[in-house]
Amino acid sequence: MIIITQIFGIAAMIFLFMLYQQQNRKHLLVCKLCADFFWSVHYLFLGAYGGMIPNFVGIFRELVFVNRENKKWANHIIWPLVFIILNWVPGLITYKTAVNLLPITASSCVTLSLWCKKPKITKIISVPVSIMFMIYDIFVHSWIGFINESIALSSIIFYFIKEKRNI
Repeated sequence: MIIITQIFGIAAMIFLFMLYQQQNRKHLLVCKLCADFFWSVHYLFLGAYGGMIPNFVGIFRELVFVNRENKKWANHIIWPLVFIILNWVPGLITYKTAVNLLPITASSCVTLSLWCKKPKITKIISVPVSIMFMIYDIFVHSWIGFINESIALSSIIFYFIKEKRNI
């Protein structure tokens, strides 16, 4: 079971690394959706429901947000609030320690950053999000999650260095 858990974490890491290299918002959201699916399973197998819930909710968030360009219903301003509430309600129900609030808070930030149509802002907001998940991963012993967040931060820095060279 440990090996399967790690495989799901590695798959999620791959999609997140690809996410930070995307210029196109739709491709960014598809990568995020795939990563959220794999992280949901990873945290579920660890019994870390505080991390599983926001990733599971994130799957549906990305399904809505990816359709903002071509579906009027998906562009309604209520969606970010809906997804933030969908994170917090079960998150508070399964609350055990203050550490459980880190991934829910991080996911609220991600929801706002993904709603914004600028991938650059998504990447900037991802820095504190990664830090919150790093702390959470230490507490739930998701070492692959901790490694992922370290790589994600490196990937974001790499993106901005690459972008600066192209200016």
